[in-house]
Amino acid sequence: MGLAVSRLHRLSAGVVAACIVAAVILVLPVARVPAPTITPFLPLFSMAVFATEGLTAYLLWTQFLITRQAFLASLAGTYAYTALTVVVQLLVFPGVFSPTGLLGAGPQSAVWIWAMWHAGSPVLILVALLVRLRFPVPLMDSQAATRFGALLFFAPVMLSLLVCYLSIHGMSWLPDLVNGQSYKRLLGSPTGNGIIVISVIALTSLVVTTRLRTVLELWLSVALLAGLGDIVVTLVANSRYSIGWYVARMASVLASSTVLAVLIWEISHLYRELHAANARLSEHASRDGLTGLYNRRYFDEHFMEALIHATTSKRPLSVLMIDIDFFKRFNDALGHLHGDDTLTTVAHTLNSTLRRGGDFVARYGGEEFVVVLPDCDAQMAVQLGQTLRIAVARQSIAAPFTPAGHVTVSLGIATFTGPRVTSPSELLAQADSALYRAKNAGRDCVVA
Repeated sequence: MGLAVSRLHRLSAGVVAACIVAAVILVLPVARVPAPTITPFLPLFSMAVFATEGLTAYLLWTQFLITRQAFLASLAGTYAYTALTVVVQLLVFPGVFSPTGLLGAGPQSAVWIWAMWHAGSPVLILVALLVRLRFPVPLMDSQAATRFGALLFFAPVMLSLLVCYLSIHGMSWLPDLVNGQSYKRLLGSPTGNGIIVISVIALTSLVVTTRLRTVLELWLSVALLAGLGDIVVTLVANSRYSIGWYVARMASVLASSTVLAVLIWEISHLYRELHAANARLSEHASRDGLTGLYNRRYFDEHFMEALIHATTSKRPLSVLMIDIDFFKRFNDALGHLHGDDTLTTVAHTLNSTLRRGGDFVARYGGEEFVVVLPDCDAQMAVQLGQTLRIAVARQSIAAPFTPAGHVTVSLGIATFTGPRVTSPSELLAQADSALYRAKNAGRDCVVA
């Protein structure tokens, strides 16, 4: 499941993880220092987290629909949980849309939603890991997989709505965590310590159970580490709009965007692989299975293109029809296996003898080959034809029942010089007629 981790991936993730740890250590001594109150910062931060978490959830869900890996559906639900929770926190945050927040929020609502966000995400990561252990292979039944995946995705969404409702309308049941702008009650409280413990457990469980074998698992661990840094700095900062508070928000954005960046990279990587595979498939489809030359389909398409180009550019175009002499007699005497070997040898000789970039040779059918020579007049075509004929003769393929004692070829040449438009079939007919005359002339010769 997912792309395998390379040494470069581990090195990159290690560098990012080290930077996160170093940043947390460096900011802790000044985390409580007050900073200017930038009112637009929180909406921008929340929308950035919502966008990255929402896109990550969507990409993970689409991957689940393709692969039917239950772990991906559960992980998509985790990111959907965070995306929804951060939007509700923005709405109830005091001083953003109203002095006390919207939706009937109280002074403790925003901090409790923050606590539910940062505790719920690692808990749902643990749930996703349990799902991975329970369903390690893709789900077979497509309909059942979709239903189960929808349950894994929408259950965290419903959980987000529930905890947000509780944080807004259940204040009488929950202890106070914030006093004005201060988080002193949160630091060292069971709630604050519990969030840290849950995050550490989630990160450790991910490393132990997966061994970080895939790119997704590796960078998910980096995201959990960034989230843990967000929690620690927020608790130490002890108040809103302090240096630590701002740094913690940026760590949260990093945690949200890490997996999204990896998923986009994976998609780009898979697209490149798909493009390369499609190119290889197209190349394979255009090749003759026996000789490795271009096949008749390729010739028909590209010969037409070459002829159109010759017509529009007013440049000559030559085509060579090549036939192995006495091939039927050769097959009957030595068998089809020797005949196939001869076809392969002749094909390789013709292809390796062509030197110009635009020239190509294709197997036309049976023991016949066709060579297309763009920007080549009749005189040059005859010279190239003689070169090809001699190259085949020099292979000295034994054929004792032929006049020459070895395999030879006959060539017929036709050249388009314009300006009258010639159809491909007409030019081929002219080359075939020239080949027929070469056969009547005793074979092993070139006729234009």
